Amino acid sequence: MKVETDVDKLIELVSNVTEAYTTAVFLSDNQKRILRLWKFYSLSDNINTNASIPFGTGPTGIVAETKKDFDLAKFAERDSSLLKIYAKNESIKSFFAVPIINKDGILEGVLSIDSKKTYVFSSKEQKLLRLFAEQFSQLLNNLMVQKFMDTDTSDIEFLNEFSNEITKIDDIESVLQLALDSIIKLIECDSYFLSLKSSGSNDGEFCVAVSQSKRDLQGLIFSDQYGLAGCVIEDKKPFLLGNRKEEFGSYVFTPSESLGRVRSFLGIPLLYKDEVLGLICLIDSKEGAFSQRDLQVISIMSYGISLAIAYAKAQRLIHNLSTNTDGLTGIWNFSGFHEHLDMIIQNASRKRRPISLMIIDIDEFTELNYSMGHEAGNEMLRQFANFLLDTENSNIYVARYGSDEFALVLPNVGGDRAFVYAENICAAIGDASFVLPSRNVEINVSIGVSCFPEDSNNKNELIKNAHLALSEAKSKGGKKAWIMGL
Repeated sequence: MKVETDVDKLIELVSNVTEAYTTAVFLSDNQKRILRLWKFYSLSDNINTNASIPFGTGPTGIVAETKKDFDLAKFAERDSSLLKIYAKNESIKSFFAVPIINKDGILEGVLSIDSKKTYVFSSKEQKLLRLFAEQFSQLLNNLMVQKFMDTDTSDIEFLNEFSNEITKIDDIESVLQLALDSIIKLIECDSYFLSLKSSGSNDGEFCVAVSQSKRDLQGLIFSDQYGLAGCVIEDKKPFLLGNRKEEFGSYVFTPSESLGRVRSFLGIPLLYKDEVLGLICLIDSKEGAFSQRDLQVISIMSYGISLAIAYAKAQRLIHNLSTNTDGLTGIWNFSGFHEHLDMIIQNASRKRRPISLMIIDIDEFTELNYSMGHEAGNEMLRQFANFLLDTENSNIYVARYGSDEFALVLPNVGGDRAFVYAENICAAIGDASFVLPSRNVEINVSIGVSCFPEDSNNKNELIKNAHLALSEAKSKGGKKAWIMGL
């Protein structure tokens, strides 16, 4: 695998996505406690290519010392010499850096971005940089083949070829198909299945993505709590069973989908940062069909497959950020809201679960924007978006729906709970204060709430009813939440 080539491409990608002036990767010498510039992508001609930074010195050194993010949104009276990377002053105004830490918690380096604009790196971009840091850690540690030199020479050649091929792929479907085709060449058995965690699933559901078997199970949904597949997912460890016994479960995925006589089973989890992204399952009707060699080689392959899936997901996230993200606040824009709401409703319909929608309007924002000025109004919108993000959890999604309208999507939440949540937001925003350049400002909001399928049969009705409820809240003086049918 050409690690350095991949790093160069990834650094350039970081710069393009974050609009950084300079993106830099420093490698850590933990014994000497010093960082050395390794790779960079910059618009400057004044980069000190031999830059080295002691731990604890300057913003970058502080990241190495503390192993924590460092956000300097405004340099004030400082200059770029603090960064130790420029040979001449570049008038840098914003800086953000994250540590690169491996799965054992050991510091490998620091990833940093800077800009000549103040307050330029939003919370979304900061989250994205942390994701990139994980990618750099994976690239720096993608030497798994060398760890298994006791493997047969032919297997090492196979694994090297597989690693080279899978790093050329940037979409999940092609990654899984290559993995399936490669495993079929390597091991002979009755059935092969590769599964992925269901998109948007927070409750342990997985889906068979590609397979080769007498039974076509592609698209089958199964749980991480049951069957042989569920055992592998729950334990997060490879599992080889040469003679299946009843206590291991009487089925592989679900009790309703029989795979006939199953005597041998091999399951390998696809792990990334201790999260199970998916699963490789091989089954056969003969006892003792799989060996420790099979388990070892596919376990090695699983590292490359997991990394490729994570990288493809990152690419998809980057694409979504570039097309579906509001440039001012960093959250979903109108287009992103509609695209994701379609998927969330489809998932809820399949599972027969509710979805609630809030449309939030800042009361008297037009007047505030006029009196304070456009830039102060934009800063208020940014801070309000961050306020909503701070209240967000993995089951709540935030979008900017209009100029001063925001939307919250709450999967698996019925109307009564959503209304209570909306009332809590009204109360919390009334106690909050927004810090603007000219003065501090207190605001109030009105919220309209609707719920699928309680009062809405589809996406359009859900949005329409939330707006109707918002109008009702506004008509009663604002500063309150209203729900359809109240």
